Amino acid sequence: MWSLLLSVLPGLAGAVLKHFEAKADRELQGFTSATGADLEAFKAYMAAQIELNRMKLAQNSWWGAKLIILTTGIPASLHFAAVFLDTLVPPFGSWGVPRLPAPYDTYQWAIVQSFFLVMPVQTGINAVAQWLNRGRGR
Repeated sequence: MWSLLLSVLPGLAGAVLKHFEAKADRELQGFTSATGADLEAFKAYMAAQIELNRMKLAQNSWWGAKLIILTTGIPASLHFAAVFLDTLVPPFGSWGVPRLPAPYDTYQWAIVQSFFLVMPVQTGINAVAQWLNRGRGR
């Protein structure tokens, strides 16, 4: 009986070991393919981040917008804030800041509004235009 058991044991052990080896190979193959997919996704993410940073750099490098903000935006915003605080905070006394006469008051509101409405929309439009122009150059 021992001789029969000893003669069958190497074949049985080999079959069990072969099963576990095949299972380990399948797991390794799964990890390898998952790593490859993660690597491709990371490469795509990095390419998108690089392109986004290029668009931001192109948008922020135009000196005309900075000049417009300095010459019209800041004074209009400061005057609007002064008029607003003068009417809002009467316990501290009136500063006597007059409102702009018509139609300049609407111009001032349009300038101040552009900082909070137009500029964010313009940022998105510039990014899309930059992306479209980049595709035409190829």
